[in-house]
Amino acid sequence: MIAKLLLVLFYLLAPAGVLWATRKFGLLRRLGPVLTLYILGVIVANIGIFPSDPDAQQSFLGFQESVSEILVPLALPMMLFGCNFKRFSIGKSLSALIVGVVSVAAIVVVSYLMFADELGVEAPKMAASLAGQYTGGAANLAAVKQMVGLSTESFVMLSTCNLIVSFFYLMFLMGGGVALARRIVGGKRHIEQDVVVDQNDENPYRDFATRPVVVQLLKVLAASVVIMGISVAVGSIVGGESGISMVALILTITTLSLLMTISKQVRSWDKSYDAGMYLIYVFCLVMATMADLSSINWEQSLFVLMLQAVIIFGSLFVTIFLARPLRIDADTAVITSNTLINSPVCVPMIAATMKNRDVVVVGITNGLAGYAVGNYLGYLLYQMLLVL
Repeated sequence: MIAKLLLVLFYLLAPAGVLWATRKFGLLRRLGPVLTLYILGVIVANIGIFPSDPDAQQSFLGFQESVSEILVPLALPMMLFGCNFKRFSIGKSLSALIVGVVSVAAIVVVSYLMFADELGVEAPKMAASLAGQYTGGAANLAAVKQMVGLSTESFVMLSTCNLIVSFFYLMFLMGGGVALARRIVGGKRHIEQDVVVDQNDENPYRDFATRPVVVQLLKVLAASVVIMGISVAVGSIVGGESGISMVALILTITTLSLLMTISKQVRSWDKSYDAGMYLIYVFCLVMATMADLSSINWEQSLFVLMLQAVIIFGSLFVTIFLARPLRIDADTAVITSNTLINSPVCVPMIAATMKNRDVVVVGITNGLAGYAVGNYLGYLLYQMLLVL
C-alpha cells in the first residue's frame, strides 16, 4: 500500500517538475513535456525499482491500468470545455481543419493497407488508435485504445515509437519544413505582426494556487466528474452483462462535453484546458512506466515506426499540397497539421518558427476541434478497416 501511495505521489508531482525543467533547460525545452515524461517513465520502468516478483508485478500493472483508465475520462471533458465553434465562421480555419482531418484519415487507410500483414491481428486497432491520436492527441489515442480494445503492449509500443517519429517531425518543421511548405503553396503569407512566440515564456500553472483559479478548477472538476459519472452509467447500460461499453462511455463524454460548451460560463473556464492537460501529462507518465522494454517485439516495432512515419509525414504533405488549390495559406496548413498530429501543446513552438502570431489561435482552435473529432474518427475507421 505504501509503495502504491508513493507511486501515486510520483505520478502527480513528477509532471510539475518536468514542466519546470522544460522551461529552464534548452534540451528539455526542445523535447517538450510530453516527450520528456515518456522518456522519464520508460527509464523509471526499466531501472529495476519495481517489484521483480511476478505476483507483485501483476498487482502493480493492474494498479497502473486502473489509474490510467480513470485519468482519460476525467481529462477529456476538461480539455473539451474550451471549444468555441463560433470561431469556425472563418472559412480558412475550417477548410484547413477539414483538409487536415481528411488527410489523416486517407493516409491511415493507405498505411494500413501497406503494413497490415506485418502488424498482425491488432493492425486495425493500431491504425484506428493512431487516427484518433493524429487528429487529437494522447487523450484520443487512449480513448480509442479503450474503445477498440487495443492491448496495453501494443499501446505502449505505439506510444514509444511515436516519440521517435514525432521528434523527427518537429525537427523537420523547425529545420526547414515551414519554408518548404511556403515554397510549395506559394503566395504571400498574411502576418499582422511578426513576433516570436515562445511556449516557455509563460507558465500556465503559475496561478493555480490562487483562490479564483481554485474555485474555477473545483467547478471544472465537479462538471467533469458528473459527465464521467453519467457516461459510466450509459456505458454500463449499453454494455449490459459484458461490462461497461467503452465506446458508449467515450462517445457520451465527448458529446456531453461539447454540449456544455454552449454555456458562456463553461467557455469562460480558461484554466480548464490546462488542468485537463496536466492529467494527460500524468497519464503519459503512467503509461510510460508500464513500458517493459524487454517484452517489446522490436522486429514488429520497425513496422510500427514505418506505419507512423507514413501517417505523420504523408498527412502533412497531403495537407500542404491541397492547401494551394483551396487557397489556404502555408502557415495555416502547417499549423493545422501540427496541432492535429501533436496536439495544441506544440502550436506555440511552430508559431515561433514561423514568426507568425496569427496562427496561434487557428492552431489551438483546430487542435481543440481535433480532440472532439478524434474519438469519432478513430472508431469509424476501425469499423471500416475490419471489412477491408
